[in-house]
Amino acid sequence: MKRILVIKLSSLGDIAHALPAVRALKERTGADIDWVVQPEYAGLLAMCPDVSRRIAFPRRRFAAGFLPFVRELRGERYDLILDLQGLMKSAFVGRLALGDWRVGPAWAREGAHWFYDVQTDPAPGPRLHAVEELMELVNLVAPGDSGVPEPNLVVPEAPGDGSPGPHVALAPFSRWQTKNWPLEKFAELGRGLAAEMGCRLCIVGGPDDQARGAELAQQIGERARNLCGQTDLPGLCSLLKSMDLLVSVDSGPLHWADAMGVPLIVVFGATDPGRTGPYWQRAHVVAVDGLACRPCHARTCARGDLACLETLDVAPVLQAVLARL
Repeated sequence: MKRILVIKLSSLGDIAHALPAVRALKERTGADIDWVVQPEYAGLLAMCPDVSRRIAFPRRRFAAGFLPFVRELRGERYDLILDLQGLMKSAFVGRLALGDWRVGPAWAREGAHWFYDVQTDPAPGPRLHAVEELMELVNLVAPGDSGVPEPNLVVPEAPGDGSPGPHVALAPFSRWQTKNWPLEKFAELGRGLAAEMGCRLCIVGGPDDQARGAELAQQIGERARNLCGQTDLPGLCSLLKSMDLLVSVDSGPLHWADAMGVPLIVVFGATDPGRTGPYWQRAHVVAVDGLACRPCHARTCARGDLACLETLDVAPVLQAVLARL
């Protein structure tokens, strides 16, 4: 194969999950790899040397951007078009592209399978970790050893502020209520880290998290800084790489930190760490045991009490963080 098109449009964490698959494709085929991604994530792929060309899918300006997008997409002809998203919009992009062979995942939804020439075989039993599911597509089109390669990333260095550490990032926000450990528990954790080890704490998140980030920083005290919305995504990765540790819920920053080898502790609620937890640091997850409803994978709590998050005390999380530091 000389040229491969990969389609993984979003989201922040899902793109991180695809990095080992792209690394394996490059190692096994030596092909030039182009990647279709939503514009807000394109900067992240500039840190990925395995990607030759980044093609921005105009999700928010679809009508105005559609024809320029198609012209750019069809600037090359591909030996293989690999849909790592498995949705109708990603499969449609694959059909628009010029190529000889379109491959998608067994778990594709929304009728996406109608656009593929080949799909992977459904995995027996429980679904694999997202990283391993994407590797199944690579193993189908470019068989090789069974190992999962580490992501290949070149992350710009972030200038330090010169303050003594340890430096710990907190990523307490996700789009799901059922993933978010209560803010007051994060505040108690931050105060404990400041008192126990003199940690300096950076709160990270997107522009929509600025107000909650400021509230959390105020609750922790003078050793906390609110950096929500103050970096672009490559800048966030640079910041995370400079940290001694990240404490996160199940969110995008977690997966990029894991891909970069940043030490981490992760609080899990409704989702399953076996599917979407840190891949390289699986042992460093803290969650409530013994709840029959967990993991429910639901955006809202059917019980109405968010027991998987509300009953998780600060003490085991603090202990895990101190041990990791």
